[in-house]
Amino acid sequence: MDEIGIMLYGYDRETADAIRSRLSALTARDVLLFSASGREEDLIGDIIEDEEHDLWEAKEDPKVVMFLGFDGPLIHASMDGFPSFEGQNRPIFCTPTETNITWPLKDLLEDLLDEREYFRRRDEEAGKRSTDEKTK
Repeated sequence: MDEIGIMLYGYDRETADAIRSRLSALTARDVLLFSASGREEDLIGDIIEDEEHDLWEAKEDPKVVMFLGFDGPLIHASMDGFPSFEGQNRPIFCTPTETNITWPLKDLLEDLLDEREYFRRRDEEAGKRSTDEKTK
């Protein structure tokens, strides 16, 4: 069976360990843990190969979870069962692609934030249209 793991950004060590524990229980598999904290200039491909990096920094936003080696059903189960932490927003979930593993982390973060904003605006517009149609 292939290994699975997660790359985390924006979490302290205690929270990262809690996330790994929860995902290990959900998937019934060991989950490798990779920290992207302090590695904004490094390539994603380098970060997900480096299990030795042990800097963990909590950040308010963004918080990112990259699923490594998870198939579709495991990703969905992990997102559905992702632990919530008091006072923390839900993270941005992503997976590695042939393209984004060649990017510096800072570029991935910018892209993820842009996507989140796009979908937020789209959902707001859809909600406005739905409300407008109901009032006609």
